[in-house]
Amino acid sequence: MTRFTVVSILPEIVDQALTHGVVGRARTAGGLTVGFVNPRDFTTDRHRSVDDTPYGGGPGMVMKCEPLVAAIESAVAGAPAHRVLLSPVGRPLDQAAVRRLATHEHVVLVCGRSEGIDERVITTAIDEELSLGDFVLTGGELAAACVIDAVARLVPGVLGDAASAEDESFSTALIEYPQYTRPAVFRELPIPEILAGGNHAAIAAWRRRESLRRTARRRPDRFAQHAMSKADDKLAAGLPELDVAARTSVALVHHPVLDRTGAIVTSAVTNLDLHDIARSAATYGLAGYHVVTPVESQRDKAAHIARLWEEEQKEWRARALRLCRPVASIDEAIAALTRDHGHPPLVAATSADPARFPSATRVTPARLVAEIQDAPGVPLLVLFGTGWGLADLEIPAVSRIITPISGRPAWNHLSVRSAVAILLDRLFGLRDP
Repeated sequence: MTRFTVVSILPEIVDQALTHGVVGRARTAGGLTVGFVNPRDFTTDRHRSVDDTPYGGGPGMVMKCEPLVAAIESAVAGAPAHRVLLSPVGRPLDQAAVRRLATHEHVVLVCGRSEGIDERVITTAIDEELSLGDFVLTGGELAAACVIDAVARLVPGVLGDAASAEDESFSTALIEYPQYTRPAVFRELPIPEILAGGNHAAIAAWRRRESLRRTARRRPDRFAQHAMSKADDKLAAGLPELDVAARTSVALVHHPVLDRTGAIVTSAVTNLDLHDIARSAATYGLAGYHVVTPVESQRDKAAHIARLWEEEQKEWRARALRLCRPVASIDEAIAALTRDHGHPPLVAATSADPARFPSATRVTPARLVAEIQDAPGVPLLVLFGTGWGLADLEIPAVSRIITPISGRPAWNHLSVRSAVAILLDRLFGLRDP
């Protein structure tokens, strides 16, 4: 049995929200208990005041320590309990947090009101703060009802089918596939034909593919947490939402770039740049790595280094260096991508200087990926400059400038190899849940 105690000055909001439906039936059957403690019952003045004006001035009222802590201690009653404050500044509630809460026998949910609660309550009587999202409610009661509803679904016996608790959005990084029921045609919209065919393996594959597609399109933040299996790779083949990396190439530009005086120069191709950027491109599944230099001997050098690793039969490094494509200019790289994909690429530039490429649209890595997802078949070319950066006025093809990589200090002088690795991870890397 899972037990909740809600500390609130308006307990009826939570109680009525949990009276009906699956959760209401679970409460009636005894599989879930919900109790209430009102901080007003622990006040000593005739007005039963639970809040007061804030120290230091400011708008609104702040909930007081004495009645709130006394109410929490009464709810705990000396037994083990996990005390949670519902707060807009808390950690976002997700399915992992719901599962964790379900492991506690007794959870005390504390609902704030007014402008907030005295910080000393949090210090002395709260184990965790949780938030429903980046918005503000008038109080924590609706959030408490949501928490109880979400946890209740995981209590054995609450749902008729135990699989229902897991086979839904947010039980994994992927969100759920679309669902259909009768009639087979509604307002000239038929159900997907595969769902009526009776081939369960094909239906399962379709559902997995749609789950991948939906997650990539609607929740790229969650898709970045999903490690693709070989089966997923096959299902995802050709989906524009999922093949962004396979349509992306990087170009390491050695001309036109700037020197320290601002003059346009041609820099030298280096062995380290060739190897490390090729390895980054292979790690994130890119289509190619263009080495841009007008100097023929430098292009020959790049091609020679790639061939050496083929001859040495170092497959892991040879695989990376096969992506290396020496070209004489950015325009040549654009022309090659246009031939390969049937569409001219969207060209994005990078720069540590936010003033570069003033006419280009500023985009975050996430926004850039979303834009390519919405443009099926269109390749992406990302330019990185050597020397003191790309000569922006000489590269009119650039239509997007990616927000600079920056840490907390003002100092910002990454090597181009590091910048490529960091940006590719921001574009295509897996994320921790």
